Amino acid sequence: MKLEHTGLWARNAALIRTLTPGLIERITDTPRGEGVVDVKVETAASGEPTLVAGGMYVHSQRDPAREAARLAAACAGSGVIVALGFGLGYAVIAAAELCGNSRPVIIVEKRPEILKKAFETRDFTGFLAKNTVVCMIGGAEDAIFGALSLFSTGGGHKGGGDICIMRNRALVRLDEQWYAGVERRIRTWTTRETVNEATFTRFGARWARNFTQNAALSGCIGTYPGVSRLKGLLRHEIPVLLVAAGPSLDRIASLMPAFAERCAVVSVDTSLNYLIRAGVDPDWTVSGDPQYWNSRHLDRLSLTHTCLVTESAIYPLTLRYGKRTFLFATRLPHGKRIEEQVDPKGELGSGGSVATTAFDFCLELDPSVIFIAGLDLAFPHYKTHFKDAFFEKQANARATRLCPAETGSFRALRDGAPFYAAAANGGSVLTDTRLSLYAAWFENRLFSLSSVKASPDRKPVAVYSLSEEGLAIRGLETAGADAVLALPPRGADIRSLIRRAFERIERDFAAESGARRERLAAATGAGGSFAAGYDQEAGKNP
Repeated sequence: MKLEHTGLWARNAALIRTLTPGLIERITDTPRGEGVVDVKVETAASGEPTLVAGGMYVHSQRDPAREAARLAAACAGSGVIVALGFGLGYAVIAAAELCGNSRPVIIVEKRPEILKKAFETRDFTGFLAKNTVVCMIGGAEDAIFGALSLFSTGGGHKGGGDICIMRNRALVRLDEQWYAGVERRIRTWTTRETVNEATFTRFGARWARNFTQNAALSGCIGTYPGVSRLKGLLRHEIPVLLVAAGPSLDRIASLMPAFAERCAVVSVDTSLNYLIRAGVDPDWTVSGDPQYWNSRHLDRLSLTHTCLVTESAIYPLTLRYGKRTFLFATRLPHGKRIEEQVDPKGELGSGGSVATTAFDFCLELDPSVIFIAGLDLAFPHYKTHFKDAFFEKQANARATRLCPAETGSFRALRDGAPFYAAAANGGSVLTDTRLSLYAAWFENRLFSLSSVKASPDRKPVAVYSLSEEGLAIRGLETAGADAVLALPPRGADIRSLIRRAFERIERDFAAESGARRERLAAATGAGGSFAAGYDQEAGKNP
């Protein structure tokens, strides 16, 4: 390999080019002029190099290595190490060595000129060869989501443990707003995984009971096909309207029939009643909450068309609704193991809200564009849901003279730690920590979509929100109702395509029934180990 540099830079650059193509080019493409700080190397009292950036010492003037050992001692554990500000890398290397070079490392550095100076000053080949290292250099703070996702295993991080954040105080102070934005997104990512774990802790026993009852009553896994069979159904030719349950739905209720003539319609269970009252029976309704009260969203509705998209551990009553049913992979570990052996259903994302699962389902269909209605993730005009939602009916039914329905609305607004945040229309809107967490899931998912290059078999999909008064979500542009109404009416063609796909899937699924029964018997055993799995999972959550 011909190297254009010599010395330490040459050794570091040669290895980096083999490990991370393109990184060296980003480092050497250093911006010049306004905003670039002066970076120089001095010799510390210990004889080691130390860095000065923007007139501030980045490391100790006396002993950078000793300072790094002290910082590394606070980073014990087994999770991902995130270094906010790299400098000359003393603290990062010390932390990696302390952990036996077994933990992934994400280097977050705002300024490429600092990384360039580091690679010119110290030999990092041993560190880079022994550790899994990802560099995030400047750019949008959201890029940290992509870096963290590289080490995500669905239930935490590779190696387990919590994320360890190491801050170089001088470099963080130099670009305080940018580093604060990155750290805020790291906390959001960590909270999201904590919420997923807490969700299983809360509902694990309920999931296990539901799974066992569904297996006994309907055979669930062997009876219903998976959403993976719907993959690419719309062939990037048909738009999708995803209907969430925010209060902004009240403004567009009269337009829903016209929207349904132009789009395939995916509803969350919470908004199904709203659509039926508006005269629209959606093509798919997504339900994922295992509780009894959630099944009541579908109660007493006249459903002649909608296909239910749910999982095998849903509350059993839910499976009575819908003309057809498709399953996505259950979040119950025991059930997932059986599904993988019998008939893999297909994974859909879970961000704590059914809207996140429904959005992933829309992506699975491969539409030409996704319009999302009612994704407010906030309380515009202090409303929690659309008018006459099940929650509102329940509050009205329970209301008394001393505890009116408004009391429940007030508690819903108060109890989630509310705060004001930027709205999509440029103003501000009341939201809370739970809803902002869902927004972070969408931001992460949209960032992942934008970073994936188009391929012949998978073109990028545009996503628009029809709610301008909801919470601002980075990466999600807003569009008016006119954007949907401008599409050509083709309702009959859309329904015909969906119906033919259903018929084909049902034929294929029926043809595999014998083999599927054999796999189910092998997976559950002659004694029917559904119950054993129930006991095993429920025992974790008595």
